[in-house]
Amino acid sequence: MSTSLTLPVCSCCHKHIMPNDKCVKFNCPECGAVLIWRCESCREAARSFTCSSCNFSGP
Repeated sequence: MSTSLTLPVCSCCHKHIMPNDKCVKFNCPECGAVLIWRCESCREAARSFTCSSCNFSGP
């Protein structure tokens, strides 16, 4: 039996987020339709993200 693991991707820098990384995930604060992932580096640098559904941008 073969299983594959799909890693989430940071919504800012587009790098894969590994298990046990210090990251956050939340629904878009504007529309709530898209799950936003942010890695520790992007959070600390306050890099902006853009929602793919409503184009909301936030730090």
